[in-house]
Amino acid sequence: MTKKESLKSPKKLIIFIGSPRKQSNSAQLAREAGRGARAAGAQVELVNLAQLNIRPCQACDRCRNLGPGSCFQRDDMQKLYPLLLQPAPFILSHPVYWFSINSQTKLFIDRWYALGTDEYACFKNKKVGIILTYAEADVFSSGGVNALHAYQDMFNYLGAEIKGLVYASAPDTGSVKANRQALKEAFELGKSLVS
Repeated sequence: MTKKESLKSPKKLIIFIGSPRKQSNSAQLAREAGRGARAAGAQVELVNLAQLNIRPCQACDRCRNLGPGSCFQRDDMQKLYPLLLQPAPFILSHPVYWFSINSQTKLFIDRWYALGTDEYACFKNKKVGIILTYAEADVFSSGGVNALHAYQDMFNYLGAEIKGLVYASAPDTGSVKANRQALKEAFELGKSLVS
């Protein structure tokens, strides 16, 4: 290892899991993505959004005077803003609820508004991965396509780059374990985000 390489900070991937079920299909794929990132030599931090106290955005605009990642609400977003402010790539992994992004994940995203005081600089050129699971047969009938369109618009606006998408039909809890293709894609997504 050269001196220059030793001074580089270690690679890191942050994975936000939005499912309320600990052993959900989206959580399984998220862990597989984490395994891929670790195989590429990265540190991985898994965050289960459903286990945190995240309140809805109050649209008060107070954050606009406080600086990036500052919100008057004292909830668990105070732990998550520093993660988003890091240059590390991240993955959003969740089930599709009612044909779109599930509520646990959407609450988290809505609170990103507090990161806009510097024109959302923390997202510029950041690499992002998306993992979706759903009970229907495909990404269209499940409404997963609506979530994907929302992410496309959202990250285009923020200046971030969606580096990969993994989506899979998994009608029963744990059924994604039998989907070798989805597991492989999740592993490769984690690996590619830190390579």
